[in-house]
This record gives sequence, structure tokens and C-alpha cells, in this order.
Amino acid sequence: MCAAARLVLSACLVCLCLFPCASVRASFDEFSDEQRPAHFELRAKDDRLALAIKGELKLGLHDIEGKGGPGYDSPTDTLTLGTRSPHIELDSFWLALRLGFSKHLNVNTLLEFTTSRASLSSVWLDFRAEAPARLFHRVELGYQTPIVAIDRRSERYALAATSHWKNPEFHLAYEGALFFTSDIHLELGLSIAMMRPLIFSGVQQSNFQGGTINVLGAGPAKSFSGNGPVLGGRLKFDAHGAFIEAFGFVGELAAQSGTDMLRSGFPNYRALPGYSTTSASRGDFHWFGGRLGFKGDRLLAFAELIVSREDLLDRVGAYAQLSHAFGLPFFGEWLCSVEPLVRVETMRILGSTDVRSGIALRSPAMITAVSWDWNALTVAIALEVFDDLVWLRAEYYVLREKNGVSDLGLDESPFANDELLIQLSLRF
Repeated sequence: MCAAARLVLSACLVCLCLFPCASVRASFDEFSDEQRPAHFELRAKDDRLALAIKGELKLGLHDIEGKGGPGYDSPTDTLTLGTRSPHIELDSFWLALRLGFSKHLNVNTLLEFTTSRASLSSVWLDFRAEAPARLFHRVELGYQTPIVAIDRRSERYALAATSHWKNPEFHLAYEGALFFTSDIHLELGLSIAMMRPLIFSGVQQSNFQGGTINVLGAGPAKSFSGNGPVLGGRLKFDAHGAFIEAFGFVGELAAQSGTDMLRSGFPNYRALPGYSTTSASRGDFHWFGGRLGFKGDRLLAFAELIVSREDLLDRVGAYAQLSHAFGLPFFGEWLCSVEPLVRVETMRILGSTDVRSGIALRSPAMITAVSWDWNALTVAIALEVFDDLVWLRAEYYVLREKNGVSDLGLDESPFANDELLIQLSLRF
């Protein structure tokens, strides 16, 4: 870390330790006290340290549309559309450890376990302060999702989220919030992060197998040659639950985990205008967007739009969703609430059907599936079975691809690809 960065961080720490803490979001934390209060807590003998233990276990039944069985199922999904027989999957087992040094400083970790591996999904230092009254501050330093990540209220991520803010990054992030009243406030968020590698993420919710039906996205942070910084910011105004938000991130792609991934993942990438072997070691990278919606005690309705550029690719992703949690007080601790949700979304690669020298970026061939456009509909319902501890979800995903190129005489080639998820989760 350079001397200037150390000086800025030290100044933040000194200021934050002078003031009482406040609850302000820098990036979305699914296991925050606001989302899930701690049921288990350990304290040191001198009360200077407190360790909260939280977690969630998810077990799901996945059924992807299409015929399964001998002769149809694929063990790898690299040659066919993949396994179509219904299967039970340990979707995730999360263990969240929250170590509190004081009311100002916490170290948060999130561990993920599967049947074959264990990983550290996020870890960050969390500083909070109020200075002066009505002006709140929060600083994050570590491995966490970007500052625009939000609560999706469903197991499935929208494709725009999968492509841009689903996976964690290494960042230093600041957020300030000015409260004009208790119901009206303005938020400003800033971050500097390391560029995440480009990856290809599955369109299906099930992650039981890697597949060929993918979208381009930014993966979890890792070290690679040529890695550089990404600058980000967001501005949000919230009044009585109605909000409007704008955000943007700017960086530069390296060859490794950047432009090399684009050339290898898109078979016809070299046919795009502006492609040059001499300039392939670097590429443009930015994504901008915004949200508009309303969040109440039980109602959440919003729309999100993201436009992005990865070297020579220009993409647009958008979705809108609506959910409402209905209380069921007559059942007591059992069957406490039910929350239906609906989401419509689209993902587009601009210019993917433009023909140059008899070639377009897109084609119906499975090898070019990353270049397809998508429309999707998610219909879901979440049932709180027992006192915020046991939940049952049922979600159905309608996926419609656009893969034809009319100028080349290539018609759309649809296939059955919808997915059903029935999931039981235990929170603690």
C-alpha cells in the first residue's frame, strides 16, 4: 500500500474511533444484524471482544426442463445441454463469524462449504461512526461485494447482477449518509478496488455442473498479471422508502483474465470492428447504471438498468421486480409469513447480429452461447416456516434465448431450458 493510501486509511480510523457507531450500508451483507440478528454470541472475559456466530444451510431440488435419463443426461454439460434428470443439491452452507472489537470496529467473515470444498467467501474490516449528528459514516476494507450489491429477495440472481455485482472484490470503500429527517436521507458511496477476472457464469440457478450456456461476468477477485484498480461510486436519495440511485465503475482490462478471456470465450470475437492484435493486451472496462423503486416494511418494488463495456463488447442488462411479505399472525411461530415475488429481466449484447465478412458474433451454435441475448421471468414464493429460522422456497425460472442471425439466414433455435427450484433452508 502506498504512503498516501496508508495516510488516508489512518485518518479514517482515527475519525471513526471518536464517534458513536451508526448503521449505514457500504455493501450488502446478508448476515448483518439488520438482516439477521445474532442468536449465538461469545464474549471475552474482559468484554472487549464479542464473537457472533450465524449461518444458513440450504438444500434444494433442481429440475431443469428437458428429457433426462440414460442416453440423455450428460456428466459434464460440455457436449450437450447437460443433465436433465432432477437432482438434490446442497446449495450452500454458510458460516458467518462477526468479531466485534468495539462498537466502532468489527471484522466480518463469511465461510462457504460444499460437499467437495470450503472457501472464504468474504472477509472485511468494518468501521462505523457518526460525525456530527445526522451525518453517518462507514468504511470497509477487505474482500466483499461491490458497494452497489443489494438484497435480491430470491435465490436466483438477475443476469445483470450475475454479470456485474454478484461476486466479491478486494476494495476500500466509504459511505456517508446525511439524514435530513429520520425518513429522508442522501447517501454517497466511493470505492477503489482491484479489477476482478472475467468469467463465464451459468444461466441456470443450479451450479451442480459447469456448462456451456453462460453469460459473461466479473468473477471473484484473484491475483493475475496486469491487474489494476477500478474506481467506483454511487449516489442515492431515499425519501419515505422511495429511492433513486445512480452508480458507475471505471477500470481497464488486462490481457490475462481480461481480453484473453474474451478472445477464447467468443469464437467470433476477432471479427468485431476495432479488433487489433497489437492492442489486445489492454481493453476498456466500465459499467454504469441506476435504480428506481420503493422499499417499505413488507413491500419491495424496483427496477435496475446497467450498461457496460468490456473491451469491444457493449452490453445492456435490466430487470424489474416486485415482492410483498404477508404476515400470518394466526399461526404463531409457525407459518409466520409468505412472500411472493416476480421478476422480469433482459440481457443484450449490442451489435451481436451485425455481419462483417460473412460472420456475426452470435450464432445458434452452442459454442457461441455466451453471445446470446436473454429474456427471463422469475416467479417465486418464500414461506417462513418457523420464526425466521426455517424457510421453504419455490422458484420457477422461464428462460428465453435469442440466438438467430436473420442477415445470415440463421433462424432462432429455441430449446427447453426452464428450471424449477424447491429449497429448504435453516438459518441460525
